[in-house]
Amino acid sequence: MNKIILFILLLPFCIGFSQNYSTKKLSSAAVLKLSNSYLNKALFFQEIPQYNRDSSARYYDKASKLLQDNSPIQYEQLASIYLHRSNIISCNYRLTGIDSLADIGWSYLTKIPQYKRNSLLEYNFLINWASIKLELGEHKQSLALFSKALTIAEDFNSPELVARNLMNKGVFYERYHLDEEQKLSLENLSKSLSYYQKIGEAKKPLELFSIYKSISSHYTEQSSDSVYHYLHKIKSVLKYTKNPIIHAWYYVVLGRKLINSPVYGQSIISQKQYDEGKKNIIKALKIIEIYKIKTSSITPYGYGLLADLNLRNKQYDLAISNYKRSKAGYLFLKNRYAAESMSQFLGEAYQEKGNLPNAIMYFKEYFDQSLIFEKEKNERGLRENELQLNLLTQEKKLVYKQNQQIIFIVALLIVLILLVLSYRNYRLKQKSNNQLALLNNDLESKNLLLDKKNAENELLIKEIHHRVKNNLEVVSSLLALQSAQIDDPNTKEAITEGQNRVNSIGIVHQKLYQGDNLGTIEMKDYFLSLSESILYSYGKKECIDLKLVMDKLDLAIDTAIPLGLIINELMTNTIKYAFPKGEKGIITIKLEKQNHTILHLEVADNGIGKSDITQGTGFGGQLILLLTQQLNGKIKEIIQNGTTIIFEFKLNESA
Repeated sequence: MNKIILFILLLPFCIGFSQNYSTKKLSSAAVLKLSNSYLNKALFFQEIPQYNRDSSARYYDKASKLLQDNSPIQYEQLASIYLHRSNIISCNYRLTGIDSLADIGWSYLTKIPQYKRNSLLEYNFLINWASIKLELGEHKQSLALFSKALTIAEDFNSPELVARNLMNKGVFYERYHLDEEQKLSLENLSKSLSYYQKIGEAKKPLELFSIYKSISSHYTEQSSDSVYHYLHKIKSVLKYTKNPIIHAWYYVVLGRKLINSPVYGQSIISQKQYDEGKKNIIKALKIIEIYKIKTSSITPYGYGLLADLNLRNKQYDLAISNYKRSKAGYLFLKNRYAAESMSQFLGEAYQEKGNLPNAIMYFKEYFDQSLIFEKEKNERGLRENELQLNLLTQEKKLVYKQNQQIIFIVALLIVLILLVLSYRNYRLKQKSNNQLALLNNDLESKNLLLDKKNAENELLIKEIHHRVKNNLEVVSSLLALQSAQIDDPNTKEAITEGQNRVNSIGIVHQKLYQGDNLGTIEMKDYFLSLSESILYSYGKKECIDLKLVMDKLDLAIDTAIPLGLIINELMTNTIKYAFPKGEKGIITIKLEKQNHTILHLEVADNGIGKSDITQGTGFGGQLILLLTQQLNGKIKEIIQNGTTIIFEFKLNESA
């Protein structure tokens, strides 16, 4: 009874104490501490094995609301929370959603007076937002944000910040996909890599992952061995990273590489390697499924790769299903460019299945969208050209500034020595340096103007060659579709020959826009691509042994195109008549300059030894004679142990 009375007496006091405690205003330090606690829990739920997007979002919201409800509002902490929440590497939202989060965070950051802002936080925010804009295809905004970040980075002095800026520049330039940026990308990535490797994978796994990822992407079209090397490096970093998206990325990219390029020491892809590639792709998709990651491009990308394997194995219905699933995934993520690329693959799958109406429908859809995207790209390129040049100029100025600092230190030492020796010599040296600085500034201005003009012209010329190549591919595809609907073998053969002629010209334009020199073609590489295309079109790749007996030789486009057409006609004639009944044989192509004035071409086979193509009785023979006359050449035919056709052309100075 006494205990009950005591409880009743103490109850009002306890209620009042509780109310005072709950309504007590938290200090700024307490708010910051509690906010950081919520932030750490949000980050905790972004890691394996407890990864949970909803739980992470709930704690992000708690941290933000706490700061918003307590005055004075701590805008720097709010901006930091939204930087973590919109991190493009680790967050699980659509790109448009991440962009909105970054926009909110930036609005908080701009509420801080300029003189009070944390420059490192502002730099990190701009770099992340520039990456988001780049992934969204908003290149102009991306370049503007990245340019602002580089301006802040000019004041970075510590090795850690300098290395971080080099890494961010390398990653951004690699993803921007222009030749000028690719060179800068590899330089910056290599410099930052040397710093982070010294620190080690355990302390800087995300930085090393970003660097290895960008370098492997850089070598994707150049060196399979390098790609496998850097993927192996990424694998060693994975044990220190707990983000499932990074793990899924590694397995899907490794799977893609395994189904497209033979491993080191192998010349072909074995079935075992195909199976291993498929296993890795499925593993990536399984990670995405387990952790309920619904907004990653890894999902549609993985299904596209599985569809490629299905198509290779002639599982047409399964391939079509996976391509459609991939396209739907890209559309869900609002990635129109990737989605429409799936239309092209769907057209190819339906074509191989023999369903021509659906093939034509998807090819038409892809072609129509390609024209729209090409127009958008050209309009965007014109708008961005000046800003892009300004960014490159800013990069050069930054390098120039660093060089000037080194020069200044050396000059200062020289000045001190000269002061000890002679004041007069110092004055003369100072005067000479001032004159040199004026000359350097004048030369720099002229070089920048020339670089700008050259970059504009080169970009336009490459765009022209790219468009010509794309249009010729469309013509070739239309011819292939038309040929598939024709039963008459002679007509079908004529269309195939026309298609090969179109391809021979298209390959020239492809080599031009992919190469470093817009005026010449490397003939050995061109002949190899052209010959393999012709052998593939006739299904003779396994029957004919092709030998190119020639060194690397660069020729002008006016010479390269006629030579390509001549090779096309001769190889077509050889395939059709030199090896009857599917016999195996050898075709040898030899091209060399003699005395810098004569271009010597030989095309030989070990077939039945009958050609008469030099008589020009058929269309192919007439075309060869006309092209030979066009190049001021002579033609000779030798029939001995096969057929050898010899050409000698008089070279113009431009060739």
